[in-house]
Amino acid sequence: IHGILNIIGWGTLLPIGVIVARYFKQFPIKLDPCWYYFHYSCQVVGYILGTAGWGLGLFLGHESKYYTFHSHRVLGICIFGFTTLQILAFQFKPTQEDEYRKHWNVYHHFLGYALLVMIPVNIYKGIKLLKPDNITWKWTYNGILVLLGVVVLAFEIVTWVVFLYKKCCKRTMEESSPRRVEIEEDNKGQTNEGSSPRKNEVQE
Repeated sequence: IHGILNIIGWGTLLPIGVIVARYFKQFPIKLDPCWYYFHYSCQVVGYILGTAGWGLGLFLGHESKYYTFHSHRVLGICIFGFTTLQILAFQFKPTQEDEYRKHWNVYHHFLGYALLVMIPVNIYKGIKLLKPDNITWKWTYNGILVLLGVVVLAFEIVTWVVFLYKKCCKRTMEESSPRRVEIEEDNKGQTNEGSSPRKNEVQE
């Protein structure tokens, strides 16, 4: 139960929330404000399940008198602490006009990506403790990570394709715009008018 709760909560729902925030906020697909509610829901539900699994893990560690898994325990406490800060950050998020909003964004993104690294590491540490019956657990979580990775790769490709397409279209429109043609014609006319007196002097 401890493993299932943490794999679903920390290891699946939190990354899904990050994917939604990255690819559905503005670019390449804008779903405003739906993306925020889905992002927040994934984080909150993932936090609740992960916290339940974390509490059960502390209980198991307390009851295991002859076994101590120090690194797994410390990483679990760090993940719980960081995710708690992330949830609290939602409650104290500055407005768009606030001058501290950019600092909040840096903090929120940095802590979120740090968690994306720590969570799989600790889940694999926990799976390793289940040996020799850990093969099914390991391949199940491998499948979840591969699926999430494929989704991220697909959205990243779409992001770059849309970005390059819009950039090329914008450049083409600027080159063929009537205003640009008028400016070039005016510049050409000014050049001809400015050079005509000099040309007449040379001819005289």
